[in-house]
Amino acid sequence: MARQHQLQPYPSTASGRTSSPPSGARLRQRGRRILAGTAAVALLLVGTTACGEKTGSTDSKSSSRPTPKEPFAPAQLAQSWKTPAVEGSPLRTALMTTWHTKAAYYVGRGTGVEILDTATGKKLGVVTPPEPDMHPCGMTEDLTADGIGAIAWLKGDPEASGASCDRVSLVDTRNGNAFLWTKQVSGAPLDGKPLTNDTIRLTFIDGNLLAVMTPNTVVGVHRNGNEEWTWRNPGVPANQYVLNWDMTAHGDRLMVMIGMQGGGWRYWMATLDTKGKELAPEPVPMSVPMGASVNLLDGAAMTALLTPAVGDKDKKPEIVTFTREGSIARGIPLASTAGPAQLYWSSRLGRHHYHDIAVHGSMAYFVAGDSASDTAPAQIIALNLATGATKWTQPVSTITTPRFLGADDDNVYVLGGKASQDMNVYAFSTKDGTKTQISTVKAPDVALSMPGLSVDYNAGSLALTEPGRGRFGTIMFRSPTP
Repeated sequence: MARQHQLQPYPSTASGRTSSPPSGARLRQRGRRILAGTAAVALLLVGTTACGEKTGSTDSKSSSRPTPKEPFAPAQLAQSWKTPAVEGSPLRTALMTTWHTKAAYYVGRGTGVEILDTATGKKLGVVTPPEPDMHPCGMTEDLTADGIGAIAWLKGDPEASGASCDRVSLVDTRNGNAFLWTKQVSGAPLDGKPLTNDTIRLTFIDGNLLAVMTPNTVVGVHRNGNEEWTWRNPGVPANQYVLNWDMTAHGDRLMVMIGMQGGGWRYWMATLDTKGKELAPEPVPMSVPMGASVNLLDGAAMTALLTPAVGDKDKKPEIVTFTREGSIARGIPLASTAGPAQLYWSSRLGRHHYHDIAVHGSMAYFVAGDSASDTAPAQIIALNLATGATKWTQPVSTITTPRFLGADDDNVYVLGGKASQDMNVYAFSTKDGTKTQISTVKAPDVALSMPGLSVDYNAGSLALTEPGRGRFGTIMFRSPTP
């Protein structure tokens, strides 16, 4: 997996060493206040968690890409093409994301952004960096409705300790992948030098604004290239980093997760609007036990996934929901009579794990139970985020690793994955969980490790991609008939 959160002042004249904040570095007054508020909000989260246990129980980035209405999938899908295993340094072969247009499929890794013909898998080329000796280090999760995406670059050796991911290009996939602009975006200065990282987060807000997350700022850049605003996190105390850890967009809201190092990591959430204004008076602290992790989830609902420490059998994962103003609404334990929640994840370049949880509107869907059981099938759990209650629980099939393909107002769509056998696509009614098989996916020519694969379904094309170096790159399934 690629190195994460290696902060570097830019430009750097040092010999590869990371510069630590000086002992006299000032912490802004607001930064002091968020520390004081930790205990109060921790109690709030504990209280809302208890409430969630009373009202109902069930089960990060999550599966939230827009999906077409029915017919969702052809009656049968079969392997159309397969690309060879990716080559290169393990630190750089990790997947960033995938984009799809009508004719092309983009696979973005730290080694490059490859463009494949959707129908044949033939390599059409790569997204050529704007300057020589540049390497991709971040991408927007998706394209806008009119085919615009953003890619971040670092210049020089991507594995050097001083690698700086601070160039950003806006790409027009409709026009030969032309760059609309390329600009340098780095963090606010610390000890006289702007902070950078070896990866970067990019996301669109309402289509026209690109949010660029640096280690200590978020910069709002209009599609025309103008910098509209800059938001700064609470700052860096003596000998400790306070850094932006993750970021997700939810319509006209932007959630930024802030981490502070010191006796383990502590976390806060800041919620911004499209003008870069912070909606809550202070960032909201998260109560994260030692060894546990927290990840933001994609989707319309503003949510985070709290995962207990490995080996902690007494704690269950939780979905934490937020109001539009950024305060914590409730914590919902992901528990089910079907068994433990299965939070399938795949690694991504420079980011936390991508968890397979489908979020649409006020509903979240997750998998519970033992996918290897030949007697008790894994279950899909529908969770009402507004109330914390389980709406329904429905079985998939035995010896099946369910993966989400998408969700809309009417259905949540699930791939009943198997290692080396035919698979099925099911539609579960959002109303009551009624299951309907809508497609069969013929077994590919290689056994699949379903839990860790990146799954991307769009308009009749199902792509399964290895998130790192594996036995193949991408397998594409399409209808065997034109």
